[in-house]
Amino acid sequence: MLRSVRDPTATEEEERFSLDGEVVLIDFGLAAQSVQDEDKAVDLYVLERAFGSTHPELEEDFKMVLEAYGKSHKGARVVLKKLEEVRMRGRKKSMIG
Repeated sequence: MLRSVRDPTATEEEERFSLDGEVVLIDFGLAAQSVQDEDKAVDLYVLERAFGSTHPELEEDFKMVLEAYGKSHKGARVVLKKLEEVRMRGRKKSMIG
């Protein structure tokens, strides 16, 4: 979700098409909440896959999301390492069928 920044001088049309603002991710946590690194890595993997399928032209830009996660989350180093493992399992599964 893009939380826009209000510009009092912008017209309504300019505001509607503006990409200025702050990107905010919303985790609805519908199934369960977990503090497990593996679960967090799987969530990031699912988000990465969703991002790639809905915005294929920006797939490489997901690295910025992971960089921001790494800077803002205390246990990110471990989770991002787990993400690599999850990716490998996902690739193996898609190759085997």
